[in-house]
Amino acid sequence: MPVRRPDFLPTRGTPTLRATWLGHACYYVEFPSGLRVLFDPVFDERCSPVQFMGPKRYTDMPCKIDDIPFIDAVVISHSHYDHLSHPTTTRIKEKFPNVHFFAPLGNKAWFTKCGIDNMTELDWWQSRNFTLSANRPTGKEHEETADAVKAGGDQDIQAVIGCLPCQHTSGRTPFNKSHTLWASWYVESGGKKIWFGG
Repeated sequence: MPVRRPDFLPTRGTPTLRATWLGHACYYVEFPSGLRVLFDPVFDERCSPVQFMGPKRYTDMPCKIDDIPFIDAVVISHSHYDHLSHPTTTRIKEKFPNVHFFAPLGNKAWFTKCGIDNMTELDWWQSRNFTLSANRPTGKEHEETADAVKAGGDQDIQAVIGCLPCQHTSGRTPFNKSHTLWASWYVESGGKKIWFGG
């Protein structure tokens, strides 16, 4: 399958909902409100506890994390290595210090162990209001002005992120199968709503 380099918007302004497939279950969604959400990101050569063995990509990655201009929220469907990557997660946190992670119930301990506290775990049918303040602080590596955050207005960016049922399983070793929840998700912002099956 040919790999096309994605064309991300350089600013938060867009009149339409845009979704870019980045391989397997990974999608980057740009909402008209200015919100930017990344689903199940894996930017590694292998889906494995170690990068020298395990299942390897058939094709090159379409982009790198550094190519993505904004990531406000990262939504994880379940804990399998091809949906939840430690190197990818830590790199996103380094580049986007204010990013907020969402994952199903039982995954918070994994994020805490990775040094990530800006995380919300939800059970099926739970949801959270998510607000991006136009005046929020920025990180050293990823600078953006308040005007860039506003997406053309003076209001904060508002969203609802909800956890929904799905049929699957979870686990990162042979000994913790189904110890954490798996989920599908919805995100609503700027008058648009998407569903992600994971």
